Amino acid sequence: MPTGGGKSMCYQIPALAKPGIVLVVSPLIALMENQVMALKEKGFAAEFLSSTQTLQVKNKIHEDLDSGKPSLRLLYVTPELIATPGFMSKLKKIHSRGLLNLIAVDEAHCISSWGHDFRPSYRKLSSLRNCLPDVPIMALTATAAPKVQKDVIESLCLQKPLVLKSSFNRPNIYYEVRYKDLLDDAYSDLSNVLKSFGDICAIVYCLERTLCDELSAHLSKNGILCAAYHAGLNNKLRSAVLDNWISSKIQVVVATVAFGCFMRQCLVYLISSTS
Repeated sequence: MPTGGGKSMCYQIPALAKPGIVLVVSPLIALMENQVMALKEKGFAAEFLSSTQTLQVKNKIHEDLDSGKPSLRLLYVTPELIATPGFMSKLKKIHSRGLLNLIAVDEAHCISSWGHDFRPSYRKLSSLRNCLPDVPIMALTATAAPKVQKDVIESLCLQKPLVLKSSFNRPNIYYEVRYKDLLDDAYSDLSNVLKSFGDICAIVYCLERTLCDELSAHLSKNGILCAAYHAGLNNKLRSAVLDNWISSKIQVVVATVAFGCFMRQCLVYLISSTS
């Protein structure tokens, strides 16, 4: 399904419908934080576990998981946490009490070596089927060619899965190609385009981290509130950029393709690629 097509509802509704826990595997800590914050605002009993949390917060979540009737309905974790023996043991105990209702693997294209955002930690999620053979597993993505779909199904050991697909065509999106070799200055042209749209939320994609930093600096000098986002930044800085973008403190994020995971932001009016 395309971004905004309702994939998250596929596991959020089951979490509301039945007591127990839905485990959601997500690739980025900042993404989990953003989703859990939004769910809590709507009254969902949701939490996430990550290395960025204090010991007190993590202990409180683990105490709830160990209880006979956990209050949590949605728990977001990274694939790295699932790979640890201690957490897998905890999942087995939760399952033995009949409280692990569903495992949802979000951004599932990260599993496939054929995908544009392959992550080795996602590949290790095959252990879920071996360790929890009868727990339903759901894989969700907005970007999976047939080869990637096949790889995801095989990697997660999904047996005769129900595959639901919808068109990626978004008729409300306008596409325009501007040839860089016909422009006097591509950066200045982009700056003018962004300014022409006024105070909007935008993403500009670059292929390299250095280009992200360079273009972000150029746009800032031209009076555009923007920041760079890429894997070369530390977790704290990336989280700050994401928070500022979502809260409209900055207008533009200049990023690598890794920022695609945050396209749930509902007010994105402009996406540009400089390559």
